[in-house]
Amino acid sequence: MSSSNQPFPIGPCDDFQIYLPPATMNEAKSMLRVNKFNTNNIEFIKNFKLPEKQTRIRTSFVYAHPADYKGRPMIHAAVDEWRTALQELKAKGIDSVIFQSALWREINECFYMSENFSFLKCNPVIEHLTEAAELENIKVYLGGYGSVAGWRETFSEDELKKEIAEHKRCFDELKQFKSVAGFYFPSETSYRDSRLPEKEKRMNYLYRNFVDMVKSYNSDLRVISSPATMHRVERNEEFKDFWHSILENSHMDIIMPQDCIGNACSELAELDTQWKAWKEVTSAHNIELWSHTEIFERRSYMQKVNLHPCHPDRVAVQLALTAPYVSNHACWEMHYFANPASGPEGERLDNYFRSLT
Repeated sequence: MSSSNQPFPIGPCDDFQIYLPPATMNEAKSMLRVNKFNTNNIEFIKNFKLPEKQTRIRTSFVYAHPADYKGRPMIHAAVDEWRTALQELKAKGIDSVIFQSALWREINECFYMSENFSFLKCNPVIEHLTEAAELENIKVYLGGYGSVAGWRETFSEDELKKEIAEHKRCFDELKQFKSVAGFYFPSETSYRDSRLPEKEKRMNYLYRNFVDMVKSYNSDLRVISSPATMHRVERNEEFKDFWHSILENSHMDIIMPQDCIGNACSELAELDTQWKAWKEVTSAHNIELWSHTEIFERRSYMQKVNLHPCHPDRVAVQLALTAPYVSNHACWEMHYFANPASGPEGERLDNYFRSLT
């Protein structure tokens, strides 16, 4: 992929690379919106009455390291370290994990010992995770070929064919991990207030090919995708048309939308209406709906630590708003954001999740 087509620049973080904010980003302007959303959420929480019984999160993403910030890297974790991390998650009610992606081509990393991608920097992360998960009786969904194809606005036919081929080369090796419950499609996308016919066609093609690839190997394996929710509710009708186009005949098992509260792309006041729309879309395509609950709060873009554990009160409201529409709740990186590793706020969130079990 040429640098002109790469939507995110790459930069170093410890001994690995990460995606950075777009070079054209105006952080000051972006933070005005973020701070406004965070302030509005605080006011919403004050006036929200929680149900008597609070909802629990049962699934968490894990990874070698976050793709675009430091977090709590597990790239060099041995089996015993993974077992400790999974035991911590189990103590907070987690019974399954989703490994974000088997590799990221742009950042030159593969997270299993690959022959097909041996030209990348390979580490046996998936090998260690899956061994630990079997010992801890944790269900694992493996992320496949990591790609930013879903964020790009244009994509040639030749690029699309190459993309499909790379997903297959990766999956052909991931099939060696026999104990997984399913696979996760890591190429995120979203509706951003306009229809994009080329992008809709591309994502439909990628979804259909990925699901067919997995199901033709083993029809019992479940396939999950986690798109972002980044639109205003007044655009719901067009949002639904966008997603109907992408999901047509995709046969995806689970759609797990990011609620985007942590990244300040949606507000708490919008969640109920947004999730009604998501439920309508997924039901039309016979797809199970989960919620991907963001348990962090963005406080900057450019600082080394720009995502922080959010307040438990906000998480409780997020879960209460989406609970009527979903069959399961997942979250991003509970082993960092709800952990003393992220400071006193992380310890507070850790205590909250433990109190629900």
